[in-house]
Amino acid sequence: NKHKRTKMAFKMAEVMKTLQDRVAKEGKDYVEKVGGTYLFIVSKDGQERSWFVDLKNGSGSVSEGTQDAECTISSDDDSFFGLFTGKANPQELFFSGKLKIDGDMGLAMSLSAITEGASL
Repeated sequence: NKHKRTKMAFKMAEVMKTLQDRVAKEGKDYVEKVGGTYLFIVSKDGQERSWFVDLKNGSGSVSEGTQDAECTISSDDDSFFGLFTGKANPQELFFSGKLKIDGDMGLAMSLSAITEGASL
């Protein structure tokens, strides 16, 4: 059963893998639509992982690790998963303090260009 997960498995790792595949196929479109860089900092059970999403240069890229980005978004794994699967409302997450955004708020608003269709 592939749905069995260890407690430490990050759902965002799957989301980012899906996003990476989409950027590989449609990256130029995303770069034209978004034109910015993001750092997603994801926490779960006291652990943290980061992904850098470049939707500004060339045909875009997604990589794990921390880099300087124009928009840094921090949240817990479940909230991010909800955000990327359309089950959570970004405004609600933000106003309830579950979603922290640093940097370019305009880019944060462009996030829907990435999250729409990211459904797994």
